[in-house]
Amino acid sequence: MKKLLILALPLLAVACVANELAVGAKAPAFTLVNAVDGKTCSFKPGDGKISVVFFTCNQCPYAKAFEPRLIEIAKAYEAKGIAFYAIDPNDEARFAEESLVNMKDRAVSKGYPYPYLKDADSSIARAYGARVTPHVYVVDPTGVVRYVGYVDDSARPEERTKTGLTDALDALLANRSVATASTHAFGCSIKFKS
Repeated sequence: MKKLLILALPLLAVACVANELAVGAKAPAFTLVNAVDGKTCSFKPGDGKISVVFFTCNQCPYAKAFEPRLIEIAKAYEAKGIAFYAIDPNDEARFAEESLVNMKDRAVSKGYPYPYLKDADSSIARAYGARVTPHVYVVDPTGVVRYVGYVDDSARPEERTKTGLTDALDALLANRSVATASTHAFGCSIKFKS
């Protein structure tokens, strides 16, 4: 029995990680409500643009710590034609801070340069295999995922040694393959709608 349990544990760990959308996979499309203006916003992979889809939220300390960095990156790279989509998949029924009203307040007060979208049933987070906030996906102009993982290797700018997201964007803009296409996203666990 002990041998069976020891063998099963690695399989469980693999099963938990296996749901993350793989580099090289087609990115799922979505249409979600933008908390800022109440209108729907659609992402259609393969639209000819490089796109960044990232999962974030209002309450996570990691999401808050990376927020200024994501705003800075978006402002710099939107000027180069890259589209950004911030998605909050947390269950607002259990966590009121994740409501559309609170999302709008945060987006407006922080000056988000991208739409802040509500994944009300967490289905888009599940489709991408996102586990934490923030969790980043870079999609090439043909709709294929070319980078999955963290923004940077530390939430503290002074401790940053690797810049996963900007490295991926720079490579794609230069028509090169992404050298480190997958990193380990870290942050708060997503509070999925049940």
